[in-house]
Order: sequence, then C-alpha cells, then structure tokens
Amino acid sequence: MGAREPAMAPPASATIAAETPTLDTSEKTPDTGLLAGVDEAGLGPILGPLVVAGVAMAGPRSLDPWKLLNRRVSRNRHRKGLVRVADSKKVKQGKHGFLRLEQTVLSFWGAFHGDIPANVGDLLAACGVDATRLAACPWYGDLELALPHLGNRDEIELSAHTLGLCMADAGIELLHLAVRPVDVEEFNASILKTDNKSDTHFEAYSDVIGRLLAALPGDAHLVADRCGGRVHYAGALRRSLGSGHHIRTASESSHLSTYDVHREGNDHSVRISFAARGEDRSFPTALASCMAKYVRELMMVMINNWFAERVPDLKRTAGYYVDGNRFLQDIGPLLEDAAFPVGQLIRSR
Repeated sequence: MGAREPAMAPPASATIAAETPTLDTSEKTPDTGLLAGVDEAGLGPILGPLVVAGVAMAGPRSLDPWKLLNRRVSRNRHRKGLVRVADSKKVKQGKHGFLRLEQTVLSFWGAFHGDIPANVGDLLAACGVDATRLAACPWYGDLELALPHLGNRDEIELSAHTLGLCMADAGIELLHLAVRPVDVEEFNASILKTDNKSDTHFEAYSDVIGRLLAALPGDAHLVADRCGGRVHYAGALRRSLGSGHHIRTASESSHLSTYDVHREGNDHSVRISFAARGEDRSFPTALASCMAKYVRELMMVMINNWFAERVPDLKRTAGYYVDGNRFLQDIGPLLEDAAFPVGQLIRSR
C-alpha cells in the first residue's frame, strides 16, 4: 500500500499501492506501505450534521487490503459472518443496513482501540471532538446514547477480536481513526463567512486530512472522495495545511486530481488524490465512508428522539430535502416559539 495513482478503469477493482515508501521516522519495515482515506456523509441534507471521517493504515506494500482481509471482510455484497467495507450507501442498503453499518464500524473500532465505546459521547471524545459545542444543541445535550445502538455487544466484540487477529495475520495495522462532525450552527456560520458550500465542505475535509498527515510516519497515498464537482485543490490545500507544507500538482481532471505534499522537516511525502468514487478505489476511503455515515446516523437518532418526545406520533427523518421539509411541517408548532434555536436545526444552504 502507498503512493501510486489508482487505475481509472474499472474503478471498483483498482488497487492503491505504494511505489517506494520510505519509513525513516517509523520502526516498520521497508516493505510496509501506508494508505489513508477521507470521505463525508451528509453534505446534501437540510437537517443534521455534515460528518467527515478519515482512516490511516499500514500494511504490505502493493497488496490489496480487501484481498488480504477477505476471511473477515466482504467488499461487493453482504456475507454472513463478515463485515462489509464499501461505499456506506451500499453497506446501509436494506432493512438491516444500519445494523450492518454499525457492525462494520464498531468491529474496526474495537480492533483498533481494544474495546467498543459505551456511548456516542465516548466515541466522539476518542476522536477529539469538542462535546461542549455539540451539547449547546438541545438534541445533543445528552450524548449518552448507548452503543451498540442496534447490534449485540458480545457479537460485535467477538467480531472485533477476530478481525484484529485477521489484520495481524495479514500484517495490516490501523494507525488513526478521525471523525469531524460539523453541526448545523457551525455549518451555517461557515456558509455566512465563505458564501460557498464547497469551501465549507473542504474546511472540514482539510481538518481531517491534516490529522491523517500527522499520523502517517512515511511515504503514503491518501485518497479522498472528490468534493462535489471540484477539480482544483492546490490552493485550498496550501491555505488549510499552512506554510510548512509544500504542495506540487501532479495532475488535475474531472475524475482525479492528485497532489504531492511535503512537510518541512520530514523526508517523506504524501500523495493526496481527490478521486471520483474514491470509496470504490481505496479501502481506507471506504471505511471512512462507513464511519462518517455511522456517526451522522447516530446524531440523527438523537435529533429524532428529542423531537419525538415533544411531538406525538412524529415520523422520523433522515434530513434530506423532501422529507426534511415534511419533518419541519410536522414540528411546526415548536418552530413558532421565538426561543426555539432554528439556526441549530435548519441549514441555510
């Protein structure tokens, strides 16, 4: 794993591999490659947070993590007894989709951390999220929503244990898991400042990218799912990463934009690719997609629970435009209260 551009066709089978990773700051062997991935969930809805997640991992150079972990991980379809790592929209399909998404995320979480978080607050705290900001929203005031939310703790702990053994046998190690929720109030404040949804999106992206760069001990390849229709990222990367990073544009197109990033004081470099369908190209990007989706779904559970306690027979919402507006109509009497924090619930764009 490491720093070669993903093949363009077919995207679903492309392998992200290392060319010549040098791990001068790591105790890992020269045959170890480094991969990272970033993806988001919830850019389009009118309710609920935008969540960006990132994953950094190490493993045998030039080998496909999906193949290395195929005893415990499924890629293209759900298989009994395995966790699925793929685009979160595919993992969450069907009536058992949320449960499968939870099994995937918490199994990898447990394999990395050694245990399963007791509640949402513990999960977010482990990712460095400022819970005091979230607690300012009435519906996030109590982050003690128990985890697992739908799954069986014993089963997921066993899954995490066996997954950890499989990863060890394959020589794969998770290095960092990052989550960056952007609540509606922060989202609206950013829109007011930038007047640009793409910039608001990338601001959260760049926060997670920066964390992953700090966690990668050598040459690596980071694959981020493309930010909407954006093609050019060099300027935004320079602004977000700061003057201590040197950025070279390798290529830019409507499908794939690639940059080489060198940090002053380090001998290694990280290739960052913003790729269409990045979660189909890169294992850590797919896992990041699942993490982002899972955290957003949990936060939507808290929103729905809060309003359900106040509006009898309220139908739950995922927050997207049509059903989100239906939900707003159903809670209309609450919104009419002059003290209600509308700016913490409804996105401005």
